[in-house]
Amino acid sequence: MSIDEAAARSGVQSELRRKVRCVLTYVLLHGAAWLAISQTVWWDDSFLEIMELGAAMLVFIGGPSLLIALVAVSEHRRMDVVQFRILLGMSLILCVWPLLGSSASEPLLFQVMAQIAFAALVPTPLVPANWAK
Repeated sequence: MSIDEAAARSGVQSELRRKVRCVLTYVLLHGAAWLAISQTVWWDDSFLEIMELGAAMLVFIGGPSLLIALVAVSEHRRMDVVQFRILLGMSLILCVWPLLGSSASEPLLFQVMAQIAFAALVPTPLVPANWAK
């Protein structure tokens, strides 16, 4: 194996690790948000019923959020990391629109906090491509 092939393979593995870390981070934050919701909301539903609702919301909220984040992280090369995280956080907050119809404010509040935390923790390149210019 030549040095170029090894470098290309290493780059692909690095990108794959970044995407897997991105997905795992989101799933853990989403689970933590719904755990907090299940402990604070005043609904008459049981813990398991609320967590099942949280798992269903992972499809409706988490799917678009992860799609946006994975595309953004893959294509992010030309802006400052802080600016990138702010723009990503603002776009991820739009994904929580299904919770606007909730009878309680806790699901919306905790999910928005999880989206912002995810934008802060999403793996990005440490140095943008045009940083040295």
